[in-house]
Amino acid sequence: MNRVLVLEDDNTLRELLVDAVESMEYDVKAAESATMALHLGREFDFDLVISDIRMAGPTDGLGVLAALKQRLPGMACIVITGYADKTAPLRALQIRVDDYLYKPFEVKDLIAAVQRVHKSQSQRSWYRQVLHRLLGQAASDADLAELQASRENSLKSFFVGVRSQHLYAETALNLWDAWEDLEVEYLRVANIRVVAAEVARRLIDRYGLWQARLSKEAASQSFVAAGTRSQEKVDRATFRRFVDRIKAAKLSAEDLGLAVALRRIPGEQRKRNAELERLFQRMWGSA
Repeated sequence: MNRVLVLEDDNTLRELLVDAVESMEYDVKAAESATMALHLGREFDFDLVISDIRMAGPTDGLGVLAALKQRLPGMACIVITGYADKTAPLRALQIRVDDYLYKPFEVKDLIAAVQRVHKSQSQRSWYRQVLHRLLGQAASDADLAELQASRENSLKSFFVGVRSQHLYAETALNLWDAWEDLEVEYLRVANIRVVAAEVARRLIDRYGLWQARLSKEAASQSFVAAGTRSQEKVDRATFRRFVDRIKAAKLSAEDLGLAVALRRIPGEQRKRNAELERLFQRMWGSA
């Protein structure tokens, strides 16, 4: 990730953002309007766009991101906003932004967000390797590529839904219960050396339905009570800590890919592996 576009119509804040990103030794372009950002987007292939939402004119920051992503689907996005628009989180989820920062924030928060996005690709590869080791697989099968992409996009949606503060903790827990059911099926399927196309497609469709449900509940800020807790389900206090760590950016979207597997590994087995124990404590530990 080398080339970054900053879209912000406030002159002082735009200069501050540009200075912060340039201090990380990125090639930074700045735009004060949606029109300028779209023009720059036709001239340069940006790896990351940092954009405010509210803009004067017919196109806002999310509209710019959607347009730029049509040309550069792999482009990363960080949204910054100073107001709560009920439609913004749903649009952000549809665009598949990578992070969501509310104003006012400190420069260090932006730098941390950029660093997370920069590391996300290598993190994703590393987490896949860890998960495959847990499953007893040496490497990913080609037949699982689309399935893995659907799963990772779902995790990003949950991460952004929590970071945008449009999911109540209880609603997030209800969604997480459904996610754990999906993960159990994924872990079973991913452990099969040759996955039938119809099996993978069925699970991909289930991820799509889960994402649609998340987007709807985030957009409406619904309060949805989670079910009665059983021994297999994460308790409310532990899950609230988990959500708080996502909000505080102590966990990334990539971290979430191991959350269910780590929680379901027997404690004695997990503690014999220092790496897994460290990851478990970072996600689910009480400290």
